[in-house]
Amino acid sequence: MKTAAIILAAGAAYRMGKAKMLLPYQGKTILEQLIIELKAVAPQSICLVTGKYHETISQTISDPTISLVYNEAWSKGMAGSIQAGMQALLQQIPDLDLVWIVVGDQPFLSQSVLQEMLRLQQETQKGIIAAQYKGVAGTPVLFSAVYFEALQKLTGDKGARVILQEHPEDMATVAFPQGELDIDTPEDYERFLQQLNQQDADRPIQPGS
Repeated sequence: MKTAAIILAAGAAYRMGKAKMLLPYQGKTILEQLIIELKAVAPQSICLVTGKYHETISQTISDPTISLVYNEAWSKGMAGSIQAGMQALLQQIPDLDLVWIVVGDQPFLSQSVLQEMLRLQQETQKGIIAAQYKGVAGTPVLFSAVYFEALQKLTGDKGARVILQEHPEDMATVAFPQGELDIDTPEDYERFLQQLNQQDADRPIQPGS
């Protein structure tokens, strides 16, 4: 089973005013932590699609195993980034079986969520495995090859959600309550840091620490 992932990091982040995926997180950046979690599930390839902040991101991400793809049409919406990522991946891996679509501003995404998505796909054989939070199916989403053509035909800024809406009978979901926190504004980032601090405060003290 050949798997890969597309990280969407092409947007302008107007409300944040800077590259939100490069904000500090546990000694690294949100994007670097996301890559660590993705690599833990051993995909054959990870494609990072950039746009507005291509130069800044390319200077930050030095991992040679990450394929950087610049979406020249980044301002036209998310669909173009998905298309650019799919084209790059299918050139690398023509017989690709599954692809994760991941956004660059969900800092709580973990390898356990990704592993559960993969397990559920194998168990149910559904073509779409989506994360679920606030009663809605959303990113990350794991698509089987049956949907690769549809992914490459997306238009505008709706992203892949339209495919989820059109094929509910072929979709299963994995609970990811922390997925509701995406970082669009400075206030979102402050709320994220507060949640991290609370998690640290709630974590039991280990003997000898």
